[in-house]
Amino acid sequence: MRLNKGQKERLVAWIAQGLKTDEINRLGQACDQPFTVSRQQVDNYRKSRRVELQTIQRAGEMEALTQGLALKEVRVQKLQQLAALMERDLFGGMLWLEQAKGVGSGDIAEIFEYEEFNKGEVDAYRGVLEDIAKEVGGRVQKQEISGKDGADLVVKVLRGVSVDEL
Repeated sequence: MRLNKGQKERLVAWIAQGLKTDEINRLGQACDQPFTVSRQQVDNYRKSRRVELQTIQRAGEMEALTQGLALKEVRVQKLQQLAALMERDLFGGMLWLEQAKGVGSGDIAEIFEYEEFNKGEVDAYRGVLEDIAKEVGGRVQKQEISGKDGADLVVKVLRGVSVDEL
């Protein structure tokens, strides 16, 4: 089947993603202008466009590594936004939660109201603060390494500090 420009572009993109002929044909049938390709066509495009496909794959990998949550600054910003939301809850009156518990049943049932410390959200908030500190290098990570003779060593991993500075 002869392909138009748009179909060829889709075909090359799908080949770059590593799709097989049957997967390409399934996607091709769902297009505005449906098309199918043979295994020989796919193999021919793989061979003739090898350099182009490698470029597309490298660009996709580079994009994945340089955008969104792959960037430390973006992760820290998202964590700070989450921490701000939690702070508003906790410091805005949600540190203690009003709870009610029913005791007994029928006519003698009583409902007791009490306050309970919001431990779950406080722990989650502390976890977010810990994540922020790790992202910006504010925490020392310890790793234990067992030697061959059974002696355990504790290694401190300091970000941004060379071995000569220790």
